[in-house]
Amino acid sequence: METLQLTWKTNTPAIPVTQSQRLLYLLIQVRGEKETSHVARPVNLALVVDVSESMNIRVVSDREFKKLARSGVLQELLVDGVPAWHSSAIPPEVLARLPRKIDRVKEALSAVVEHLRPDDSFSLTVFAGQAALLIPTTAGAEKRRILELLGQLDGLQLGNDTYIGRGLKLGLEELMRSRANGLARRLLVLTDGFTRDENDCRLWAVYARNHRIPISTLGLGGEFNEELMIPIADQTGGEAHFVEELEVLPAILSKELQRAQSAHYSNVELKLRLLPGVEIRDVHRLHPAIAPLEAVNQRGSYSFQLGSLAPGEEMSLLAELVVPPRPPGAHMLVQALLACDLPPGVESGFKTRANLVVEYTSDWTKVSVPDPQVMRAVEVVSAYKLHQRAVADLRSGDIGSATRRLRAAATRLLDMGETMLAGQLMQQATALELHGQADPTYTKKLRYETRMLSRKLI
Repeated sequence: METLQLTWKTNTPAIPVTQSQRLLYLLIQVRGEKETSHVARPVNLALVVDVSESMNIRVVSDREFKKLARSGVLQELLVDGVPAWHSSAIPPEVLARLPRKIDRVKEALSAVVEHLRPDDSFSLTVFAGQAALLIPTTAGAEKRRILELLGQLDGLQLGNDTYIGRGLKLGLEELMRSRANGLARRLLVLTDGFTRDENDCRLWAVYARNHRIPISTLGLGGEFNEELMIPIADQTGGEAHFVEELEVLPAILSKELQRAQSAHYSNVELKLRLLPGVEIRDVHRLHPAIAPLEAVNQRGSYSFQLGSLAPGEEMSLLAELVVPPRPPGAHMLVQALLACDLPPGVESGFKTRANLVVEYTSDWTKVSVPDPQVMRAVEVVSAYKLHQRAVADLRSGDIGSATRRLRAAATRLLDMGETMLAGQLMQQATALELHGQADPTYTKKLRYETRMLSRKLI
């Protein structure tokens, strides 16, 4: 029988008997069996790609940049005492050799198409001011046809503005047309800019979550709205990627396809029923990236959609519970139900139940030694929260508070041994103090890196 394992532990083996409420940390781990009768699940992969004018900008790699500097096309000047590169004119023949963003995207998409299996499906929606379905859902067995249609990606005229929501609408509608049983659906949205229809994007993310369609977001360069892209991914069970260098784009897209192809346990859902007096204060996912989890409260039962898992893969959550005072003895605090769908031909589905029973005691020696793994998770989430609040302070213009929180987050990271990221946060705090502003691209990069802390430290 195919199974998902549900294990959990608290930060302390027992709860002291007092007259007041207590804070209890609960580390929940869900793991798929390594040895399964793994059935390949066909994937329906939908790409939603920005083709606005900014995607036609020429990009220069480090090697090409150095070559231009050596040739004298670029000159280093001092602007307000700060070194900057300047070019009066790049010869047309040199400019023509530099690839555009859309060229890099087309190359990456072509590489991904090569990894489609015959039973997989692929569709491509493009957007700018308007949206269009460039490649309708096409079987992976027709790779040649898909590659031919990809050739039309550049040269499209869909307006100068950016409306991501219009692209999401078409992409999701195309996915919904294929309702084959057991199909793993996944949508990837790629953009290099801000959008004029944020509210529509958020509404389509809710639609995707309700229909169990993960959306992974890929932000290119430094001029995109991570305040929109990260929540869309977190809310739907996808992943949020910061693509600083276009050279890594093929690897990211390939990883997304491989993740969908290897998903054995799909639509994983965890329900927590709290017994009277117990409250949930906060829940964060730890893997694959740190993110706050939105709970759907259904008459005292909290539901968390966890996406999909491959055999042997693990997902972990950290929940902050407020528990009531109780007399000495064993008391049940939470009832859990874990459910998922399995590929057709294996089983119709899977469910497992577990009860969290904790001892209340007057013996303080039983509560004096915290669990190191749980406390490590608490420290990681605390550092993540501090950085998130620092970013929020920065957006609101509260430089003093942002600086203090950056230093506090850096101190916690140093204590955990994460010296490189700690140094980067400290460096940004110093820059804020000196100049009163921070490089937005660097801030974005640190935000994405902080989300990955759990991969390194837990």
